[in-house]
Amino acid sequence: MENVSLGWLAAAAIVNLTGLAGLWIRVRWRTKAEKARGDSLIAIAEALPAGSRLRDQRADGSCITLTVPATDNGGRRG
Repeated sequence: MENVSLGWLAAAAIVNLTGLAGLWIRVRWRTKAEKARGDSLIAIAEALPAGSRLRDQRADGSCITLTVPATDNGGRRG
């Protein structure tokens, strides 16, 4: 009887660990994708002239609007 209980316990542990590993992989992939998206938005915003706006809309309907500030200090932004 103890062997059956330990077998079920081991199976449940493996299922839980597999699920956690899947979630970890998904979060890691999502984090890398978000960083790449943010880096590309920053590169685009830096290339825009002062005083312009950039609006990025995602497939899920959310959007972000970046306003490039006007230069006050001799052409440098930031």
